[in-house]
Amino acid sequence: MREVKVGIIGTGFIGPVHIEALRRLGFVKIEALAEANEELAKEKAAEFNISKYYGDYRELLADEEIEVIHNCTPNFLHYQINKEAIKAGKHVVSEKPLSMTSVESQELLELARENNVYHAVNFNYRQYPVVQEIRNRIKQKDMGDDIYLIRGYYIQDWLLYDTDYNWRVEKKKGGSSRAVADIGSHWCDLAQHLSGQKIVEVYAHLKTVLPVRKKPRRDIETFKNKEEENIDYEEIKVDTEDYATVLLKFANGAVGSFTVSQVSAGHKNDLFIEINGTKKSYSWSQEKANELVIGYRDKPNEVLVKDPALLCRDALDYAYYPGGHVEGWSEGVKNMLNSFYRCLLEKGDPENYSFATFADGHYENRLVEAILESTEKDRWVKV
Repeated sequence: MREVKVGIIGTGFIGPVHIEALRRLGFVKIEALAEANEELAKEKAAEFNISKYYGDYRELLADEEIEVIHNCTPNFLHYQINKEAIKAGKHVVSEKPLSMTSVESQELLELARENNVYHAVNFNYRQYPVVQEIRNRIKQKDMGDDIYLIRGYYIQDWLLYDTDYNWRVEKKKGGSSRAVADIGSHWCDLAQHLSGQKIVEVYAHLKTVLPVRKKPRRDIETFKNKEEENIDYEEIKVDTEDYATVLLKFANGAVGSFTVSQVSAGHKNDLFIEINGTKKSYSWSQEKANELVIGYRDKPNEVLVKDPALLCRDALDYAYYPGGHVEGWSEGVKNMLNSFYRCLLEKGDPENYSFATFADGHYENRLVEAILESTEKDRWVKV
């Protein structure tokens, strides 16, 4: 297998995750990284042992050795960098959202198709071994001839206090939606990937629980070793939602709902989904990622624990270790990238691989906008 040289743009939370996952693949070389300025780029390149660095992402795009770009920047930068990367002839792996609006994401999708570049969006939850087991069972109609109901939630507590601040709370940086676009998009992608059915209509209620937050006047890292009362804050108005509940209609007639929250104490990264069919149910929790709960009416429920000896053939490629060896979030990212790079090297059709494409990212943008319209107009809205 030939070596692929890639460039990383952005090294905040998610950039290092991509770096670690890429190095686990073994056939991808991280050739360079780019950051907001040369000083930071040099510092991060030394930290991650990357030989080349750029203080401007456009310099990285001009590097002819680099074949693929990983866009790991904040949301408001996704569209412009993705667009310029495509025009530079690079294949693109973008963090979600693909862009801030569906108009932008439609343009990116068309541009990627016109320029014949491979493209992906990091929806990593669809890449867990047990998730692929569920998907295959549903395709084989193991749970019955039809799906009736899909429900669940994705709830966190990292923004519970009014002193919790992140750039995502501001519309100009994160987009018009936060909780729905940030974590709800993951749930919706998972629901659609598992069921094979698009969400076609929504009825939503969104709420900003904390309309005012306290933003540190300097980087919060400065205050790590100081008492909180010594931190100098400024109050900012929050124009994105902390919470949402959404009713759903799927293309096959199934219905459902999901709740998202970033202000629910005691929940760290609690994604849960249940799918009800005519014979049985499947449910899965991200925080118990190696367990598939199979529900029955007329006999005891079952728990299938991830074990390569017990998984279907289509799910085996997503599991690396024997039964009892926990696999989770980082393997999900690795599996997403492995799927993308296999497709790239095999010159395959992305429809035959498990990673999400710009088409999926564009549909998620349309879905988020439909949810925002629904809560504004208080009615059902078609996607």
